[in-house]
Amino acid sequence: MAEDHRLEDAEVPEEAEGSSETAEEDKRFSWYVVNSFSGYEKRVQKFLEGPLSRKYPDRVGEVLIPTQEVTSNVRGRKTSRKKRLYPGYVFVQLDLNQEMIMDIRAMSNVSGFPPMNQGNPEPLSREEIGRLKGQAEGSDKAKVVRVPYSVGQTVRVIEGPFNNFTGVVESINPERGRVRVIFTIFGRKAPVEIDFSQVRPV
Repeated sequence: MAEDHRLEDAEVPEEAEGSSETAEEDKRFSWYVVNSFSGYEKRVQKFLEGPLSRKYPDRVGEVLIPTQEVTSNVRGRKTSRKKRLYPGYVFVQLDLNQEMIMDIRAMSNVSGFPPMNQGNPEPLSREEIGRLKGQAEGSDKAKVVRVPYSVGQTVRVIEGPFNNFTGVVESINPERGRVRVIFTIFGRKAPVEIDFSQVRPV
């Protein structure tokens, strides 16, 4: 346990803020979802890119916190800000082993790996991570879709990193084809924006 404490508290250099570089085609690596406490995503990113990467050289790749630039008009002035697409979740490329799993789960600002933090973490597919990156880069085109559910209705996720999760619809954005769903994970509420095609009414 002392090892875990030193790993977490080790000082992280400033350059750890950016994503680490790795060979995208390296077949040893897979993408995983790490569930962080909301608001601590950057701290978890620094841990993954700093202490964890140094303890396991060549086993930690890119770390992604998907964001999208949101522009709003306030009193005639345009303002823009970066909005996290998946608050409370960090996506990381790993050549994973059991010791790494324990180190990540032991971090104070991490709940573990969804769903339910049980067993070995399931990697994301190429399609899923491609979709995440596309959303972060703003490549998803705006669309209008008929909405088969309403605010306050219970829905179930049918694909993606939150597959089989059940939550309640908080808001709907027909123009973007996305729905904001509130999940209850480990006793706390976690809002997540999901594409219409990934959700079905219960």
